[in-house]
Amino acid sequence: MAKRKRGRDRSDRMETLADLTPENLKKSTSEDARKARTAGQVSSEEQADWDARVAEAKANRSSRRTLAPLVIAGGAVAAVVGVIVWSAVSSGGPVTVESMPTPVIAADEAGSAVYPANSAEAVRENVRFGFAPAIDLVELRDGTVVLGAGDGEDVYSAPYGELTAEEFADASIPAPRDDTNAGTPATWAEVFADYGEDTIFLPAVDTSGELEAVLSSAAEAERQDAIIVRTSDEGLAQQAAQAGAVALFDGDVESSTPDELAAAGYWGAAIPADTSGLDDWTDTVLSIWVEGQVPADDMQELVDAGVDGVLTADPFAVRGDEEA
Repeated sequence: MAKRKRGRDRSDRMETLADLTPENLKKSTSEDARKARTAGQVSSEEQADWDARVAEAKANRSSRRTLAPLVIAGGAVAAVVGVIVWSAVSSGGPVTVESMPTPVIAADEAGSAVYPANSAEAVRENVRFGFAPAIDLVELRDGTVVLGAGDGEDVYSAPYGELTAEEFADASIPAPRDDTNAGTPATWAEVFADYGEDTIFLPAVDTSGELEAVLSSAAEAERQDAIIVRTSDEGLAQQAAQAGAVALFDGDVESSTPDELAAAGYWGAAIPADTSGLDDWTDTVLSIWVEGQVPADDMQELVDAGVDGVLTADPFAVRGDEEA
């Protein structure tokens, strides 16, 4: 898949996934997002269409797993319409890699500075607040692909490769701060079934088993065009591209060049936010993302330079919102 053309005027106000509600949020506060309503000029026809879509989505999800809302910053997060869905309403179909508005703010480990890392609740909140879930995947003893990072010892007191599906599901994921509830472990199949039509996913994969789980779920839903596979393995990157997804290089960029990565089949590359010589990367065919904590005031400069997205553990800070 070719990199999206940069034809739009990057001096315009940044548009993110969270701008695409009926009210076309300008730069919402957390309170705006919680209410999913802001002051804006929306026609009655647009609002009626949106309400109908929301009602249909709620009906379709009535059989899904129910998760208690996270308690964050001393208050319960209210039910909020998934703002990414408005992209589907406005574009005539579910959001894809090609149709996603830039810059995309991707929640690394599903936003581990705010939510329990790689948890079911974190992914849910990513979608509700307009962030793309950038999750990590690992395999359990029986080959089940689940959300998780590291060796598993810190959360499950055993390596992921020694856990049964039952042992994994029975655990809880520690919260990153005292005023947030613990999180629920989740499998890749669960989160993709729940939200695969609502957003793009950026799963990080290291093994062929993890990649196969991602690609098979996407193929079954005909959503390969909504998957950005993060990997430093050229073989896995090529497999992803052959299956209709795209691959984002997430290895050491100091030992690679843009031309080498493009030749290896990569669609894009994630580079540290403090990397020098940013223009050497953005002036290429690759889609360039920065990773790390980027001050909200610096985002427009990055967008003007040609950056398409940011991978960050605290997506609210990057967007300039108050914390959820």
